[in-house]
Amino acid sequence: MTAKPAAVLWDLDGTILDTEEYYNDSARGILCAHDVAWSDEIAMALNGGSLPDMARVLIDAGAGLTVDEIVRRFILDVSARLRVDIPWKPGAETLLRELKELGIPTGLVTMSPRVLADMVVDAIPFAAFDIVVTADDVERAKPAPDAYELAAAKLGVDIRECIAVEDSPPGIAAAVASGARVVGVPLRHLVLDEFEFTRWDGLDGRTVEHMLCI
Repeated sequence: MTAKPAAVLWDLDGTILDTEEYYNDSARGILCAHDVAWSDEIAMALNGGSLPDMARVLIDAGAGLTVDEIVRRFILDVSARLRVDIPWKPGAETLLRELKELGIPTGLVTMSPRVLADMVVDAIPFAAFDIVVTADDVERAKPAPDAYELAAAKLGVDIRECIAVEDSPPGIAAAVASGARVVGVPLRHLVLDEFEFTRWDGLDGRTVEHMLCI
């Protein structure tokens, strides 16, 4: 790609914000209350899913609660921490600002609920996103491509001319399935050989110029 992308579509948790530990701490508390030990396998299963998907992981592990009860707990725990600190991933804010300065449309595409996404967007000290798509807006969560397809439609652009920035296997799968060009900044050095995407070790030091090479 040599021309500017029609839009850049961003995942939120783990991509723009380093919120993984916020959710993991909440999950640990839920499991501890039900005498279930934390494990790396549980942590991996939680990564990138919607809140209901994450709740089911904890239920399968032995948490004696309903999906709705766990989702409410996640929202309460994570929103409380976001009110104290918005944990930017290194380089994310700088790259978002550059995109806005160049007039390239941006969209937030997250499986977080609207209440958490709006809290983050409101805390950003500039108009970072032209549109926001959350788990509340689609019937099928990532890895289905619905959220990315909806974001492109809201912006009035061809998804094939967009770049999506993701970190998790479900998110990368969703972005690839939508037809977008994908930048993956995966956690834990995930291999993900089954997907075609451009891997970056992180966003720190990256610019729009780097995106033009995708």
